[in-house]
Amino acid sequence: MTTTITVRLSERERKALKEHGKISEVVREALRLYLSSRNSSRTIARLRELQKNPVRTTVGEDLKLLRADRDR
Repeated sequence: MTTTITVRLSERERKALKEHGKISEVVREALRLYLSSRNSSRTIARLRELQKNPVRTTVGEDLKLLRADRDR
């Protein structure tokens, strides 16, 4: 499924986009990058939230986890 969007551009913006290739392809790539960036930002924010409460393990537990990881 595809969707058509309409974007108003000034002459200056149109020329700047045209320098990078076909306007529709440049806009499509810009949207992909924007969405990827937003997803990355959300993921990083979630990781920071999770890191606020560090998990405390013993050396024995760490070794057990490492061995289990190596066995995979």
